[in-house]
Amino acid sequence: MRKLLVLVLVLTGLWSGYWFLGSSAIRQAAEDWFAGAAAQGILAEKSDLSLAGFPNRFDLTVTGPVLRDPARGIGWQAPFVQVFAMTWKPWHIIAALPPEQVVTLPGQEVKLAAEGLRASFRARPATDLPLASVIVESGPFTASSSAGWTAAAGRAVASISADEEVPGAGDAPDAYVLALNASDLAPDPEVMARIGEGSGLPPRIATLRLVATASLTAPLDRFAAETHPRLAALELTDSLLAWGELSASASGRIAPDDQGFAAGRVEIAVTNWQPLVPALVAAGAIKPEQAQTLTRLLTALAQESGDPDALKLPLTLADGRVSLGFLPLGEAPRMLRPTG
Repeated sequence: MRKLLVLVLVLTGLWSGYWFLGSSAIRQAAEDWFAGAAAQGILAEKSDLSLAGFPNRFDLTVTGPVLRDPARGIGWQAPFVQVFAMTWKPWHIIAALPPEQVVTLPGQEVKLAAEGLRASFRARPATDLPLASVIVESGPFTASSSAGWTAAAGRAVASISADEEVPGAGDAPDAYVLALNASDLAPDPEVMARIGEGSGLPPRIATLRLVATASLTAPLDRFAAETHPRLAALELTDSLLAWGELSASASGRIAPDDQGFAAGRVEIAVTNWQPLVPALVAAGAIKPEQAQTLTRLLTALAQESGDPDALKLPLTLADGRVSLGFLPLGEAPRMLRPTG
């Protein structure tokens, strides 16, 4: 019995020592990050930093965080942010964010109000800490900009995970699965009212779902600040937009050409497409005098498919340009610097 008691006391002492050493390291790392942010051109401030959770968790609370990048005109501030990690798996971190935050963008300030906003970061237990997954989720939230626009959603979940965690994948170490699921989306009410007046579409989008695999030029790990991973290819594998009677899906792949411009083809399918043209007119994407001609062309394309309510259009990116079917959309985005 005495030996058992001694063993328990020794283990308790070792565990306590581990917690205090770990908590000190975490606190110092956080303090060093705030102190060294200026070297990265970032203004980082806080009113307090504390750490609790003994003996099974590391609970870091930063009060009054303010981050600003004066060169880019962007910033973020909140009343607090909390970061949690279990002592036996410190590579899995959960962050809890306050219900109100302020994001500064060039020329505007956006106030965010969200319920249950939290994020989860998990790395694989290795020396280079390769990313396993990041999940950000929120309940009902709204965004209100000083520029005059507002947006809202009932629920949203966004994630990125190393593709080796996906069944049947794992042969591309620098590939990651991106996913977004949002419901009850309400973009700016004024814009949606204008679109709905001409098209009959409701003011809220019921569902938005996107799943894609992104191949990067380098892995996402603790050396990412040195390797600067950039997007090398993007394959859209699953997508859905459900908006009233209209629904749309897309799939395809894009990759940079020799000049670094996005090139490839994405197949877009739209069911009950008829509200699409008046919605484009109301949104200012096309001129009113073009609506009749575009409707005739789309009708002809739909009839070719055998279903007058179903429309299939290719989004083509080639030679630095983007076109939707026969409709030119402008310059293609640049994915990489030119290699030629």
